[in-house]
Amino acid sequence: MPASQIQICEALAESGTRYRKEALAMPRVLINDTVKHMTVINGLRGKEVEGYIDESGNYKPYKTAWNPDGVAEIKARTLETKHLQYEAEFDPEPLLKTIYSKPTDKIPMITQTMVRDIAVAKMAALSEGLNECIWQGEYDPDDTTNLCNFDGFKTIIEQEKTAGAIALNKGNYMQLGGINRYNAGVKLQLAWNKRNNRIKKAEMFVEEMIKLMYTQWYQDQNFNNANATTDASQEYLIGTDKKCRLVSCEGMAGMGYVIITDGKKNMRVGLDGIGTGEEATGEFRLFNPGNPKVVAMFTDCWMGVNFTSVDARFLMTASYNINDDSVYATVSDEEVTITTTANVSKTAEVIFQGYNLTSSTAVTISGAGLTVSDDTITAEEANAEGGATLTVTFSGAAAVTGTLRLTNATDDIDLTVKINGVVGS
Repeated sequence: MPASQIQICEALAESGTRYRKEALAMPRVLINDTVKHMTVINGLRGKEVEGYIDESGNYKPYKTAWNPDGVAEIKARTLETKHLQYEAEFDPEPLLKTIYSKPTDKIPMITQTMVRDIAVAKMAALSEGLNECIWQGEYDPDDTTNLCNFDGFKTIIEQEKTAGAIALNKGNYMQLGGINRYNAGVKLQLAWNKRNNRIKKAEMFVEEMIKLMYTQWYQDQNFNNANATTDASQEYLIGTDKKCRLVSCEGMAGMGYVIITDGKKNMRVGLDGIGTGEEATGEFRLFNPGNPKVVAMFTDCWMGVNFTSVDARFLMTASYNINDDSVYATVSDEEVTITTTANVSKTAEVIFQGYNLTSSTAVTISGAGLTVSDDTITAEEANAEGGATLTVTFSGAAAVTGTLRLTNATDDIDLTVKINGVVGS
């Protein structure tokens, strides 16, 4: 029978059982480069609660008197997998023609094995999209795209920001502003240095463009005589004694967040398609929908992600935007607190670092009892190695919250630092 008169036999329906394991393995195979940095919970359908003990107490000098001050709190978070499905119809004949590039009557008879190979190839192609969902998915049961299947880490971060669990004052969030090849190293080092010291060794998850900019910055600085041949890609953030590993995963492009955490301990992926021990627990069917030349396929799986904890002791996040303009500036701190007694002057320093600035930057400060050492920083001072140091002084009689502002209309600079003046006894 020529290929143009293909009849898909009834045995095709049964073949779904035999091919099920290969098809259901595809999501796990195609997301492996991402989830290898995380903990994968196989065979999870629905919810799994995991918690950690939050003990903030201290040892104290020994006393025989019994005086307990509270018990440890267990903080729980839920990993939930959502039910995903895929259905499609395809005509294997034109696909096979594309592969063989031969006249119709010269094409080998289409077999169930060929149909299986096509179906598995389709599963592989669509499963790649799950990588982006891991990072940027936003669950919407009424949508039909890969990104609607479950909430990704970006969405979880933004949900926790809204809830107040991730915030500047929580110590697990900061704003990096614009990143380009001229400041990428400084910015990423700033994020690492701002993390909680309990995060001793971790991955820094960044999108590929940020990692490329970091490599360019590294080469520009000529660390260890760096060059494009021997240092084409950097695996660790310099200055961290290889404690901070740079990781870029498929699907992170446009993420807008740097994530610093121990992925194996704090990032969980729930999955049930092929299941524990590679037992095919999901569903995969091939069948004839009525048209003798068409094959219908159906498959499903369960998937979801979450952090074990968003506490600053386990997680640091930083927002950014990619700024390819070489003219840029940064400040060493987004918030500074100066503590003193009434009417006694105390100071703090803020460093303003420019990158190829072309004009002077104006410096102003607001808040009763707050003053700053300079009202103008020249381009030369800002662009110098180490930048320009501003001294902020607080000598008020009462607590105050003010703002240090640096503006430069020519170079499009407008940065602010929150200044907290605290009066103690």
